[in-house]
Amino acid sequence: MDKTAFYKLSYGLYLLTAKEGEKENGCIINTAIQCASEPKLISICVINKNLTCDMIKNTGRFNVSVLTESTPFSFFQRFGMQSGRDVDKFAGDEEMPYMANDIRYYPEAAAVFACKVISSTDLGSHTLFIAEPEDAIDFGDEAPMTSAYYQAKVKNA
Repeated sequence: MDKTAFYKLSYGLYLLTAKEGEKENGCIINTAIQCASEPKLISICVINKNLTCDMIKNTGRFNVSVLTESTPFSFFQRFGMQSGRDVDKFAGDEEMPYMANDIRYYPEAAAVFACKVISSTDLGSHTLFIAEPEDAIDFGDEAPMTSAYYQAKVKNA
């Protein structure tokens, strides 16, 4: 099997945030889609080893911020290249506000969804969560970040 074929699948990049008690965390994911229209449902997949995954399993709540093409590489370093088990990714951060569910979101995103999990499935390396959005905000017309754009314009720059 030619594993490089998987690189041709089109997907976006998202900040997934969760909160359990006073502990907050976030990670970068590339799997968030609207999976049903009636009722409106969102699916995400999260690496089982991620702290964020554990927090979602324990609380049943998360936010997904749709990243834009102007999201800086330093943002990906902060949320995607270090573990929340080792560092507090929100330490000293007063810039990221909270949705009504008391979970932070990225205000420079294209959109954000506050979600409540209705089901989950362990897929081995990842957990698939199906969730119902309880709130959503569209922040405007900036183009969402795709994996292809990130590889060509952000990471390699």
